Amino acid sequence: MFLHITVDELEEAFQRPWKLEMVQHVSIDFATNSIHGWFEDEDVILFKFKKYGFITDNRRSSYSISKGPAGLVVHIE
Repeated sequence: MFLHITVDELEEAFQRPWKLEMVQHVSIDFATNSIHGWFEDEDVILFKFKKYGFITDNRRSSYSISKGPAGLVVHIE
């Protein structure tokens, strides 16, 4: 499954820093059911799957994330 998450769907506080490429080390945190990243030496939540009724599960799947100025593409296998 491929998910395209646009910048407008990220948490509002991180939309501008995302566009300025200030957010690094993006990954899924299965405990919080969210996408996390590092901003100003802090682990922050960028996107919450729960808002869309989606539950992530790492027991039977793996993932890869590609990031760019338009947002994120998450590939869940």
